[in-house]
Amino acid sequence: MKNIIRKYILGFTLVIIFALLATQVRWIVYSIQFQEKVFQKSVTLALNQTISNLTANRPFCSKMKECVECDSIRLETQLTNTGVWDKIHNAIDDELKTYDIFLEYDLMILETDSKELKTIEAELDKGLYYTTNLGELIGQNGYELVVKFPGRTKFFLEKTGLMFLASLLLIFLLILALVYLLRLYKQELRIAEHTKELLNNVSHEFKTPLSSIALASNMIRKKRYNTEDKLVNYAELISKENKKLQHLVESMLHLAAIERDEFDYSKETLDVHAVVEDSISTFEMILQDMNGKITTLLKATETMVFADKLHLTNALVNLISNSIKYSKDAPEILVETRSNNETIWVMVSDKGIGIASKYQKYIFDKYYRVPTGDVHNVKGFGIGLAYVKKVVEAHNGEITVESAENTGTTFSIKLPLLNDTNDRKQIKYPRCRR
Repeated sequence: MKNIIRKYILGFTLVIIFALLATQVRWIVYSIQFQEKVFQKSVTLALNQTISNLTANRPFCSKMKECVECDSIRLETQLTNTGVWDKIHNAIDDELKTYDIFLEYDLMILETDSKELKTIEAELDKGLYYTTNLGELIGQNGYELVVKFPGRTKFFLEKTGLMFLASLLLIFLLILALVYLLRLYKQELRIAEHTKELLNNVSHEFKTPLSSIALASNMIRKKRYNTEDKLVNYAELISKENKKLQHLVESMLHLAAIERDEFDYSKETLDVHAVVEDSISTFEMILQDMNGKITTLLKATETMVFADKLHLTNALVNLISNSIKYSKDAPEILVETRSNNETIWVMVSDKGIGIASKYQKYIFDKYYRVPTGDVHNVKGFGIGLAYVKKVVEAHNGEITVESAENTGTTFSIKLPLLNDTNDRKQIKYPRCRR
C-alpha cells in the first residue's frame, strides 16, 4: 500500500513539475511576443508624433514640399542639402528616446506606387520596416516615410535576452535536479529493499549458531552426556558456533565501517605473492571437505606494494570465499598474478554459476546480493564486495569483474607497485578517519 501511495505522489509531483516547466516556457514566449508588440506600437507612435510635430512647423513643411516635387534622382540630394534629412532624423530620435529605443535606423522617402515600397510592404509584418504617410506634412498624397531598423534583433536580445537565458538556465537546472532526485529515489528504494533483505539474512545467520549453542549448553547444564567424548563434542560445537558468531559480528562491524566510510589502515611494504599465499591457506580445510582446489599462476615479476596487510588479505579472502560459495559443484579456482613496471594485477577466477550482465553494475553496492531464487541458499549479508572495493580504492587501485552465466567469474584487482621504498612519498592514499 505504501509503495502504491509513494508512486502516486511521485507521479503527481512529476506532473506538477512538467506543468511548471510548460508554464515557464509559455511565459517566455509570451514575454517575447509582448516585447515585440510594445516595440511595434512604440515605433508607430513615435513616427506619428514626429509627423505631427513637423507639420506644426510651416517653414519646414514648405521646404519638404519643394524637395519632394523634385525628380526622384535629385530627391535625396535636395533633402540633404536643405537640412530636411537632419531635421527628420532629429525629430524621430527625440520621439524614440521617450520610448527608450536607442537603435540605428535607415530613413527613406518613397513614392506610394514604387516597386521598392511594394516590396517593403510585403515584409511589414516582420517588424523590420515601418511606414507613415507624408500627406499631412507636405499637403499631398503619394509619398511614404519608411524607417528600417537593421539592429532590431539586437534590441530584443538586450531587452529580453538576459531574462530568456536566465529562464532557460533555471529550466535546465530544474531538469537536472529532477533527474538527480529520481536517481536518488531509485537508489533509496534499492537500498531499502537490500536493507530488508539484509535484516532477513542477519536474523537467519544468527539464529542457527545461537540455537546450536543453546542446545549444547543445555545438554551440558543438565549433564546429558555419558562419556567425556560426548562432553568434548558439546564443547567443540559451542566453540565452533561461537566462532561463527564472531565472524558474523566482524561482518556487521565491517558493515558499520562501510556506512561511515571509516577504516584504519596500517600500511607497510608487502609482497603480494605472500598475501596471496596467506589468503589461500585460509581455505585449505574447506576445500578438502568439498573436494575443491585452488590453482595458482603467479607470473608477476614485480610484487612489492605499499599496503595494509590485514585489509588486503581480507579483500582476497572475500573474493576466494565468493568463488567457493557460488561454485556449482567442487570449486575450481584460479588465482593469477601479472605485472608491468608500474602495476600488479591479481585475478581470482572460478567456474561457478556466474553473474548475469544486468546485475554486474550493482555487485559492489552495499547490501546488494545477486538474486538466486532463494534468499538463504548462499549465506552472506551482501557487504563483502562493497568492502573489497573500499579497500582496493584506498590503495589507489581498481577492481573489475568479468562474468558469464553458468560459465564463471573473474575478479581483477589492480594495484600500484612499490618499486623503491622512496616511492612511498610519491604515492598518495586516501586519509583514514580515526
